[in-house]
Amino acid sequence: MIGVCLSTIQKEDRFYFIEALNKHAVEAGFRLMVFNSCSDLYEKVNSSNAGEAQVFRLIPYEKLAAMIVFPCLIWQREYINLIVRGCRKHGVPLISIDEDIGGRAVFSFGYANSFEEMCQHVIRGHGARRVKFMAGVKDNRFSEERADAFRRALASNGIPFDQDMIGYGDFWAGPTTEVLIRWFETEKQPLPQAIICANDTMAITVSNYLQDKGWSVPEDCIVTGFDGIMQADFHIPQLTTCRQDYDTMGSRVMEAIQTILSGGEPEKETVVDFSLRPAASCGCVPMSARRINHAVNAMYDRLYRSQERQTLMCGVQSSISKMSDISELPSVIIDKFMFATNIFAVNSDIFEAPDFGAYHKHENSFSDEMNILYQRYNWQEYPTCKCSRSDFIPHLDLLLEREEPILVCAVHFFDLVFGCCVFQPSIDFDEYEKMHTSMTAINSSLGAFHGQLQIRSINRQLMTVNDKLEELYVHDDMTGLLNRRGFYLLLKHHQDELLGEPMSVAFISADLDGLKHINDTYGHIEGDNAITTVAKALTACTRASDICARFGGDEFAVCALIPSGTEDSYFERFRTSFHEYLEKYNAASGLPYQVESSIGCYSVPLSAELDLDSVIKRADDLMYADKTARKKRRS
Repeated sequence: MIGVCLSTIQKEDRFYFIEALNKHAVEAGFRLMVFNSCSDLYEKVNSSNAGEAQVFRLIPYEKLAAMIVFPCLIWQREYINLIVRGCRKHGVPLISIDEDIGGRAVFSFGYANSFEEMCQHVIRGHGARRVKFMAGVKDNRFSEERADAFRRALASNGIPFDQDMIGYGDFWAGPTTEVLIRWFETEKQPLPQAIICANDTMAITVSNYLQDKGWSVPEDCIVTGFDGIMQADFHIPQLTTCRQDYDTMGSRVMEAIQTILSGGEPEKETVVDFSLRPAASCGCVPMSARRINHAVNAMYDRLYRSQERQTLMCGVQSSISKMSDISELPSVIIDKFMFATNIFAVNSDIFEAPDFGAYHKHENSFSDEMNILYQRYNWQEYPTCKCSRSDFIPHLDLLLEREEPILVCAVHFFDLVFGCCVFQPSIDFDEYEKMHTSMTAINSSLGAFHGQLQIRSINRQLMTVNDKLEELYVHDDMTGLLNRRGFYLLLKHHQDELLGEPMSVAFISADLDGLKHINDTYGHIEGDNAITTVAKALTACTRASDICARFGGDEFAVCALIPSGTEDSYFERFRTSFHEYLEKYNAASGLPYQVESSIGCYSVPLSAELDLDSVIKRADDLMYADKTARKKRRS
């Protein structure tokens, strides 16, 4: 296998390069494994880019014969250096494209020579003497290289250079339009014979602007581009441009790799020129109705496919957002993603509470063990499994049987990495676009799903905490009995349920005898033991429906709603069993003190006008009378 590291593989220049490279790799008996960032990584502070770039931490160097890196498509030096270190550590030969990063060889396209050829074609071939140049970003290497080529072409044809000939369109439509407005509307400059542009996007913008203002291209002004994007073929008039010779580049790169693997040393630097593609925008090729029809049909087809991909993305996002568990993801993939090959691997703890893999960022992006949630190889599905990080494609041998490149992308939400997705689509521009759309949908919707899981987990934790708080709110922490607040709430609930029935409210006031003496003599631990013993005695001698509470300190209460006429028997049964419980405890405890309690019992008929405080007061009076009598008996 040969590794390839780049970004935005769905863009035309990347796609064409991979297509050509794969052709020559397969002919030589190799297979490509492409590690692709779905975003261009240009913005270093973008947290989403940080998540995308972690795909470069998955590279299985020990399985690679060579590595091809596009530094100008990765941008961030941190990840370029990461790849370089990995190659050196494992002895993997490194080839770079368009920038020397210390590998065995560097390949680049001859931007300067090819652009000068374009300028000469316009000046010499078409006799244009009044020309302007729409440059890219000021001080950008590629832009300034083409500006220098423009100046050389002028000088070789005896045309004096003026800085006003150059406008900076920053390689895209918005700034280009601003330059055109300044030239022709603000400054009222005359229309030149030609406007030579540093890329096709700016050339298309220039052509559209001129035609919107009533000028004809190329009759009034020649417009040319550079880099040969697909839209240049569909533009009316068809754009004269230069296109990279991807086939020659792919062939040369593979020759260099084979030279290295056979023990030789390739040329350190290789330059491959563009090929000039004259068309209608310079006047070399006349416009035809057939060509216009072809362009319109092709654009309509691309628009239709784009709409299909948009529908797919919305469907994926909707389905994933409705999942209740990550185990449902395979059914979504089967239903929505029509890829012959697709492996979905996630970090083992990314969807598990309590942390939900929150630390899977940067160097900790991938867990040592990964869960394969779904795997399909050329339409053949295989069961879910676990695998090591280095074997995130469990059946790699099945992919290597086919000729198409293996594509690996990170699954993430901003800088939090969930895992990775592996594809092996046919080498078709629409398939690569569909893969990019799918990854966009997966990343955003899984991010939302991951957030939902966390919210559910937090809600469950809050419910547990709330239950505990509720328990503390209405219960006595030491004994587990209700506190005064809980006592009143529960009694009110029972009272509302039984109101109107022939029932009585039987209230028992209990008070632990000698608590101060126990605390002062034997310590508060023993005092607490005496309190909990009385609490256990109360619950043991009452019914499950009775309400037992500790009002505080040594004060306890029992309230029961019982049929009218059974009050005396209820109180007598309780009094007997309560004292027997404490007597048995004291006999068996071996403690130097006795746990005893005074009680007072009082009842009233259940009614809506129940004055509970009055009932408690009467029971307390009877309890204190019992306590006095018990003291006299002990004396």
